Amino acid sequence: MENLILTSTDETPEINFNTNGQLLLKGISVPENVSNFYLPLIAWIQELEKTQPREVTLVFEIEYINTASTRVFIDLVKKVMSLKNDKCSSKIVWRHEEEDEDNLDLGKDLEYSAKTTFEFQVI
Repeated sequence: MENLILTSTDETPEINFNTNGQLLLKGISVPENVSNFYLPLIAWIQELEKTQPREVTLVFEIEYINTASTRVFIDLVKKVMSLKNDKCSSKIVWRHEEEDEDNLDLGKDLEYSAKTTFEFQVI
């Protein structure tokens, strides 16, 4: 299994998924076809489970997302949290600028929808 690194575009975020369990999504997410973009990421996380990392941390540093991306983000959070077991811890980090209350609210909405707890970090 190899790291999954994708450069950001005008429509898609930077993806930096490392086999050590550090996963980052950074930027804007408004892809024309959400499924085509995000299904390989979900499949990659499923493969990561086989490597049994000690910790998986999914970090969101998102500027803007569309409604379709919101649904997929919830799926990504649930998939990462499903990796949690006796040998692996998992957590979700939502990074936001201090003044950006809308972004913080978006993170809190995703946290509620995914029925888990996020760690919120100011950048």
